[in-house]
Amino acid sequence: MTDSTPQPGLERAPLHRPWLAKIVIITLVLIGFGGWGLYDAVSLYPKRGEAYASYAEWQYLQAAEAARREDSRVFLEQVAVVDPQAELERLNDTETSDRNREDQSNPASSRHLRATMQVARLEWLEALRIVDQLDPAITNIDNPRARLEELSADWATRDVPKPLHWYDIPSQWLIMVVCWAIGLYLLFLLLKTMATKYLWDAGAERLTIPGGASFGADDLAEPLDKRKWDKFVVLASIKGEHDKLGGKSVRFDTYRHAKLESWLLAMEAKAFPDQAEENAGDEPAENDDTPSAAG
Repeated sequence: MTDSTPQPGLERAPLHRPWLAKIVIITLVLIGFGGWGLYDAVSLYPKRGEAYASYAEWQYLQAAEAARREDSRVFLEQVAVVDPQAELERLNDTETSDRNREDQSNPASSRHLRATMQVARLEWLEALRIVDQLDPAITNIDNPRARLEELSADWATRDVPKPLHWYDIPSQWLIMVVCWAIGLYLLFLLLKTMATKYLWDAGAERLTIPGGASFGADDLAEPLDKRKWDKFVVLASIKGEHDKLGGKSVRFDTYRHAKLESWLLAMEAKAFPDQAEENAGDEPAENDDTPSAAG
C-alpha cells in the first residue's frame, strides 16, 4: 500500500471541498434512488399488481354472473380457465378482441353480456401476467360462487388499485441498475481521486505529479494552456530536455484538488512574468463552484 503521508517539506494537494461535496451528494442520491427502484420492483409494484389482479378477478366473476342471462351455463361451466396462457393468446387475437369489444359496446348484441365477460377475463389474465402469476392453480376456479362472495366481501371496503402497465416493474429494475451503476462509478472516481497525489515543494516551487515525476518553473516550455480554463482544465507543456516529461503536455483538473491551481499559476508567474501579468484577471477563482465545473 502506498504511503499517503507526504515527504517532509512537501505539501499534498487536498481534495477540493465543493467537488467532494458534489460527488458525495450525487452518489448518495443515486444510491438512494436506485434503492427506491429496487423496493418498487420487488415489493410495492408487485403488491399493487396483485391487488389489481384480485380486483380484476372480482369484476370478471361479476360479469360472468351477469352473462347467465344470455346463457345459464356460463357462470358455473365457463368461468374456470384451465390453460391461462393459451386463453390469453386467444383473447388477444385481433379478430377475437375486436369482436368482443364491438359486442361489449353494443347493448343490442345477442352476446353483449358474454362479450363483456370475455373482455373482463382478458383484463384479469393480463393483470396476472404482469405480476408473473398466470398459473392454472389461480385461474382454474373450482367454486365460482364461493369465490365471488369472498371477493365481494373483500372489495366492499377497499379502494380500487391503479393497474400496472407491462413496463412498470421492468422500468424500476432499469432505474436501479442505471442509478447504482453511475453511483458506483462516482464512488470509484472519488476513491481514485483520493489516491491521486500532487505534492508541492514550496521552497523549490516544484510540483510532483502522480507517477513520481516532478517539474518546476524552469521546465515549462510555454505559458499554461488555458483554453479549457472555464472547465477547470489546464495543460502544462514541458521542455524536451526533461528526463521524464520531456515534450509532453500534462493535463491538470484543478477543480478536484485544492491548491493545485495556485501552485501551477505560481510556476507560470515565475517562468513567464510578463505573460502572467497580462492574464492576471482572466483566471477563475480557485474555489468557484460554477455549474460548468462538473469535475
